[in-house]
Amino acid sequence: MKKMALMSVAAMALLFVGCGDKPKAEANATETVTTEVNATETVTTETVTTEVNATEAAPEAEASAAPAVDGAALYTACGACHGADGKTAALGKSAVIAGQAAADLESKMHGYKAGTIDLTGNGALMKGQMANLDDAQMKALADYISKL
Repeated sequence: MKKMALMSVAAMALLFVGCGDKPKAEANATETVTTEVNATETVTTETVTTEVNATEAAPEAEASAAPAVDGAALYTACGACHGADGKTAALGKSAVIAGQAAADLESKMHGYKAGTIDLTGNGALMKGQMANLDDAQMKALADYISKL
């Protein structure tokens, strides 16, 4: 009976010592670290997934976000010399531009902008006309003129 009472006291002592604050704090710290690691892994995984999806979707997003360049609207400045239909020899000197190949027109526009061509003595005038157009605008304008 003494042994039983002694064992009971020893078990109770171990139970109380074993359930103290220190082991509980260590257990919580371990849980917290585990939670933080899991949270970090989740965030990293989501970030990578988001970056991949954003990269894959970027061309589509750019295409839909960028408004289409209106060649007809750009041509209004050209119509003063080339005529509304592109069939007037500008200042009585240039060739009719309506119906020319889009690639040829675009190449000439780039040349005028760079100041490297002057087909009819109007190079300086055309350089000024092309100065504020970017590549997309020149392409849209050349496409529009080629269909006149």
